[in-house]
Amino acid sequence: MEKEIGIDIVIEREEVEGETVFIASSPDINVFAEGKTIEESTENFIEGAKNHLETFPEERQFLIKIRS
Repeated sequence: MEKEIGIDIVIEREEVEGETVFIASSPDINVFAEGKTIEESTENFIEGAKNHLETFPEERQFLIKIRS
């Protein structure tokens, strides 16, 4: 049996000082990240989520999905 982390990510497009940025966030954990592209914001979010879960490992239990 393998354990996976499942996190829903919401990506929103914003205009900041005349430039488009993408904001990645999650209703599952308190992490926000931005980037100039969807891919960049997603990569930044994943890195931020890893750091968050290393700092707050107790939150990991709420995100584990068991796969058989």
